[in-house]
Amino acid sequence: MLTFQPCTPQSCEPLRNADSLLGPRGCDASIINLCSWQHLYNSSIARYKEQFILRFNYEGRRAYSLRFRPDGLSDLLAAVREDAAATNEKLCILGVNEDLLPYYIKAAPNLQASYNEDNSDYVYERQALATLAGHKLQSKRNFLNRFHRNYPNYVYKPLEEKDVDACLALDKSWIDKGLTLGHTNEEINERKTIKYAFDHWHELQAIGGVIYIEGQLVAFTYGAAINNDTFDVCVEKADTTFEGAYAAINNEFVNHLPMQYIWLNREEDLGIPGLRQAKSTYHPAVRLHKYVLTEQ
Repeated sequence: MLTFQPCTPQSCEPLRNADSLLGPRGCDASIINLCSWQHLYNSSIARYKEQFILRFNYEGRRAYSLRFRPDGLSDLLAAVREDAAATNEKLCILGVNEDLLPYYIKAAPNLQASYNEDNSDYVYERQALATLAGHKLQSKRNFLNRFHRNYPNYVYKPLEEKDVDACLALDKSWIDKGLTLGHTNEEINERKTIKYAFDHWHELQAIGGVIYIEGQLVAFTYGAAINNDTFDVCVEKADTTFEGAYAAINNEFVNHLPMQYIWLNREEDLGIPGLRQAKSTYHPAVRLHKYVLTEQ
């Protein structure tokens, strides 16, 4: 029988040393998201023969995400299938990227794959976001240059504990102005994740940045690694009365990240038109599809 523990920085720590295992590369796979969204998805983790199983509540049923050895997947799927059967459910695997599909189809040919474009991640080349070079990103350079001209004395620095209250106040102002996703429950859930990240900052190995203008916080962002070369940008908020603040926090943050991260995952658009437009105008290098595999 599998023994699951709630996803916390401590229970998920072994995932940091699981580079030899195959697994998803989407934003859902980052430890910071597994832990900070635990309150909503009841995320939990179990170890099985030196492989890992993540379990979630997904659309009213149990669903799983696996970190596996190619030669161990069939055995692992059997254990997960038994766990799902405990609640009379069929096997459901989340967040499977295209390069992993052949392993699953070989191990369990009756799995059917589907994906929703709204849940596909936007992945960017770090260098492209850092330089904003080329015709495609001209408009972003214009926004950034305008910000530099209008606010020449702005200050960018790493996000620290002393900035947390100001960040939470800026997030609240988003809610008060109706600039969030527009759904009360989603606003509450996102705020819980932000608060969790700040409360467990060092354990989650989070990295963030802030911009101040004349002592006023106008933008903040943060995230954490998905793997050794890909960084997940979890949250980005800015005061839109400062034109170009989004372009500025995006550019500054990318330019201050450790050089090992050559890819930036800026997560999904959730089918929200404004988010889709904002993410598309930065011209992602990859739309990372995350397949759902269900057993027929």
